[in-house]
Amino acid sequence: MRTYSRSLDSIASIATVMVRRLLPGLALLAGMAWAADGVQQQVRAVEAALARITQEQQSIYQQFQMAQELRRSDERQMQPMPLYGVPTSSNYEDIKRDEAARAQRVKDLQSEADRLYARYRELEQQKKPLLEQLSALAQQRTDAPPPQAPQELPNDLPRPAY
Repeated sequence: MRTYSRSLDSIASIATVMVRRLLPGLALLAGMAWAADGVQQQVRAVEAALARITQEQQSIYQQFQMAQELRRSDERQMQPMPLYGVPTSSNYEDIKRDEAARAQRVKDLQSEADRLYARYRELEQQKKPLLEQLSALAQQRTDAPPPQAPQELPNDLPRPAY
């Protein structure tokens, strides 16, 4: 019975030594994994914000192109056409009213295009710090020390007596 008790004591002391020596390494690995997970979450959040801004920029660019094309179309219609005869169905006031309405539409479309362009530039300015943050996070990931393999158990551990 005594031998059995000594064996259990030896095993317990070996286990205690192993735990004491491995625990800091395991804590370090767990901390590094937690930090890497935190960085990964930050990267995902920044990428999501960038995707949202980029999507809004694409939408604004399409609206800008549409406003520009409508403005160009109205400007082409405003150019004087050679008249070979006086139009019979329209009177002078109607023609002038249509021209004034078209000129106002061109101004409105240009204002809309200017507003869209300003918003696009504003979004571009919002993206800059996010891109810098993403770059810093990527650098953080590459600067982090690689996870170390657990240290081998030293040879000086007490051997169980059988």
